[in-house]
Amino acid sequence: MIKRSTWFIFVILVLAVTGYLLIRRRISTTAGVATPTPTSNTYLITPADGRLETLRIVDNNHHETQIQRSSAGLWEISLPRIGTVDQSLAAAAETQVGALKVVTTLNASPALKDIGLDFPSYTLMLIFTGGKQHILEIGTSTPTASGFYVRFDGGLIYIISQDGITALVNLVTSPPYAATDTLVPSSSPTNTYTPAFTILLTPTPTP
Repeated sequence: MIKRSTWFIFVILVLAVTGYLLIRRRISTTAGVATPTPTSNTYLITPADGRLETLRIVDNNHHETQIQRSSAGLWEISLPRIGTVDQSLAAAAETQVGALKVVTTLNASPALKDIGLDFPSYTLMLIFTGGKQHILEIGTSTPTASGFYVRFDGGLIYIISQDGITALVNLVTSPPYAATDTLVPSSSPTNTYTPAFTILLTPTPTP
């Protein structure tokens, strides 16, 4: 017959082993999940950058759209061709720039080719009052489709909310022309415009 004290010791050992296994499992699970940097209510572009004066978006096939503000404060479009701007659409694009929300800041940057930033799908270039500039290189969407990988000014990599990025890259295929705007006939003289970002896009010739 097993003594009562023996049963008591046996139960204590079983509980101890069970507790150890549960704690070990919890530690293992926690270690496998990366902890993102808290970024609640954080936006990539802030009011401190100033008023947006020029927005240019270029895709990896060299299609581009550029709008800029006139001296009167109205939006004008110079790329892909000069035309009449739908002011409400241009204003919506400006608002969207200020609404680019940071989902996550990547503390440990993955290989650029793994997130589409070795050859970015789009490059967004912004000029603000006072000449301040920002460049956003846009890569692939995240596996969970929560956002896009974006490199900011050639430095930190963020995951930016998907809706915000999609609205801006759509400007490449749907420039904000006014509904009444018509194409300039090919026989008409072509107006030329020197983009503000030429120095950023054209490599310096080798002597």
